[in-house]
Amino acid sequence: MSASLAEPGYVRDLEENLQLLLFGATESTDATAAVLLVRGALARGDRVKAAQLARSTEWLAGSRPWDLAVATAASHVRGLLQRDSAVLEQVADRYPSQPARAGAVEDAGLAWAAQGRHDSAVTRLREAYRLYERLADGAGMARVRSELRASGVRLHHWKRAARPAFGWESLTDTEGRIADLVASGLSNRQVASQVFLSTHTVAFHLRHIFWKLGVTSRVELARLAAQRPALEPI
Repeated sequence: MSASLAEPGYVRDLEENLQLLLFGATESTDATAAVLLVRGALARGDRVKAAQLARSTEWLAGSRPWDLAVATAASHVRGLLQRDSAVLEQVADRYPSQPARAGAVEDAGLAWAAQGRHDSAVTRLREAYRLYERLADGAGMARVRSELRASGVRLHHWKRAARPAFGWESLTDTEGRIADLVASGLSNRQVASQVFLSTHTVAFHLRHIFWKLGVTSRVELARLAAQRPALEPI
């Protein structure tokens, strides 16, 4: 992943109310972006950055007491930081969004695994796999397969080939198409009209594209795309 995840802008984006402006829209606050940012920092082993982001999310939740989505995200990042399986279990039940719920269930499974609770970990990771499968999220499925293998469990009859967790090759076909269109300068609304998805769904995919590529803005995505070898596949 790019070193940009460690730049001051990584925290600043979150502190500026996590507006969907980051992904090309301004109509609402996108609380799940906080979870992706914290998860990315932890994946890099940067607990200091993760803690900063968690505090920023708590501040945002306190400033928007009416916003249940932000409160849920704040609990989620706290559970991630503390590897608190009980908190993550509660968060998973509170998310109305299936993609967000899948992520919380996966995080709960990993927290159980860290505590040595093998059976609970496997149960939750299998559930996360089923959720990702229903969402046709190949990257999520591949990641959970890897996590289950680490717990001594192998899933059979996979429907999609495993993908890397990060980088251009980790993008699904849809994500690759969206990344190319955004990098070319199109807005989320313009992208949505070309790929026949809602602007909300495009924003969801773009959050994952940013996380997988280690960028935090459309400008960084365009720069990274320009640097990509012409024959490198997505």
